[in-house]
Amino acid sequence: MKTVRIALLGAGTVGGGVLSLLRENAPLLETQTGCRFEIRYVVVRDPAKSRAVPIPPELITTDAERAVSDPQVDIVIEVLGGLEPASHLIRRALQAGKSVITANKMVMAIAGDELIRLAMAHRADLLHEASVAGSLPILTLLQGALAGNRIERVLGIVNSTTNFILTRMEQAIEQGIPTENAYADALAQAQSLGYAEADPSSDVEGYDAQYKMAILARLAFLQYVPVESVYREGITHLSGRDLVWTQRLGYGIKLIGTAERLPDGRLNVRVHPTLLPRMHPLYALKDANSGLWLQGNGFRDLFLHGFAAGARPTASAVLGDLVLAARNLALGVAGATPQPSLQPGETAPIESLSFRYYVRAVGASEDSLRAVREAVAEWLPEWQSVEQTPEGIEQVCLTTLAPEMLFRARLEPLRSRSDIRQIQVIRTLPD
Repeated sequence: MKTVRIALLGAGTVGGGVLSLLRENAPLLETQTGCRFEIRYVVVRDPAKSRAVPIPPELITTDAERAVSDPQVDIVIEVLGGLEPASHLIRRALQAGKSVITANKMVMAIAGDELIRLAMAHRADLLHEASVAGSLPILTLLQGALAGNRIERVLGIVNSTTNFILTRMEQAIEQGIPTENAYADALAQAQSLGYAEADPSSDVEGYDAQYKMAILARLAFLQYVPVESVYREGITHLSGRDLVWTQRLGYGIKLIGTAERLPDGRLNVRVHPTLLPRMHPLYALKDANSGLWLQGNGFRDLFLHGFAAGARPTASAVLGDLVLAARNLALGVAGATPQPSLQPGETAPIESLSFRYYVRAVGASEDSLRAVREAVAEWLPEWQSVEQTPEGIEQVCLTTLAPEMLFRARLEPLRSRSDIRQIQVIRTLPD
């Protein structure tokens, strides 16, 4: 039986999950591939750090360069996270002809196209299913069973941490916990469970979802999508009051990623909080679950969902790629599978779109709210009754379809008024 030797870069949450699942499923992996898997290196930053998954001391090293250049290593698994040194080490491994499996969405969103070309040039595989949706096999589907379809739209929850936070905020409000504490309490729960980092900005500010949507859009629409062209908005500006109001109106709030081809041929990719009906399948996804809704001209509609946070779902995707890489090595066809050609194309900014909007205004007086009502009157808002809050008097509406650029321009001058305490605007899910 062939032995496949692995250098594992990173032994944090995901790296520990990979080690654990490799050991747990060793007989299954041998049956799937006809290969025995052997960990040759585990690259860490701090060898003295205690770890949830025990690692034999002789495997631990801080010398990543040695690990990726060792001729006896067949496959490199990169789960370090961050752009560097991960990107550099992936390049070194590919240049040495080694297949690479990565869960790194930042690397693949920013440098993925270059690295895929490098892998093909050196007859190596570069597999990254784990970089997008945990255990959901969306990249495998787009490059396999769905590759004969023209994808028209992809939308979904690609960041399970924010989904957990928003779920727990809703639950807290239903239990009568003060709305001003809902976000901080939910974030603390996510951190205690290992779903959110000590610095949660990548998740809650939308960067994680932005990287993932750039990767998804490229494979779904076969067009190069610069990360900076993906509109990004996180959840930190949301208030418990927004969840109170949206529940009353029959909606929920999720951080939704969308990629769609517009009628003029341009591609729009965006990530932002979105109101969606409470009967929508994506709203039904609670806690640390992710889900993707795809529309295509052949299969019409496809919905994938599952648990996506933490070590094991990501490790599941890594092991799926490991099986494929090992099979290709055994057959001598690593790096031989043609990759789809990305076509040049124009991306459309969010300002070129139109939405229905939820607006929540808080002011010092009735005159303050009147100014907001007049600013959006053109779009026939359905205003709810005024309520008194500790911050001031509050009123909420839903509008009809309005152009993003014009709608924002109407409200922007009001934000500098001292008597208007807050103007919250959230887009609703388009039909």
